[in-house]
Amino acid sequence: MTDLITPELVYFLNTPTQAAFFKTISTTLVDQQIMAPAGKEALITREQTFPSGMQLNEVADGLPNIAIPHLEGELVKQTRLVVVHFAIPVAFKDLADASRILPVNWVFMLMNAEPQKQPERMAQLIRALTQSPAAQLKRLFAAKKAAQVVRLLTPLMTEA
Repeated sequence: MTDLITPELVYFLNTPTQAAFFKTISTTLVDQQIMAPAGKEALITREQTFPSGMQLNEVADGLPNIAIPHLEGELVKQTRLVVVHFAIPVAFKDLADASRILPVNWVFMLMNAEPQKQPERMAQLIRALTQSPAAQLKRLFAAKKAAQVVRLLTPLMTEA
């Protein structure tokens, strides 16, 4: 899955709300032929039904909250991992407790055009973000440039 991570798909955004984020990233991914236009609404609907926020401070102190939204394969044209860092945290519901709202700093959006590989790839992503050494995760979450994110995330994904 490491070939799915490229600097062109790492974004540093200043979107004040989840709706603004989904609108911005959906438009970008449709324009880049990564996602079908119907994916725009599907992302929002899926997030409402299946929240994707995760508290990484339960993994290690000092780690940020993340979200891992994704789409069904028929709405994805290219298999890619989209990474987003927010300038200001964006509210997402916690996947473990939908009544809890988390201020999310990072999004890891698995765009998978191969539905049969979705569970395996999602598990690999979650392992990389929850079972990697805390020091490596802290370096990843301190990254300020797209190339840094790719350089730091790639070995975590390889080892997961």
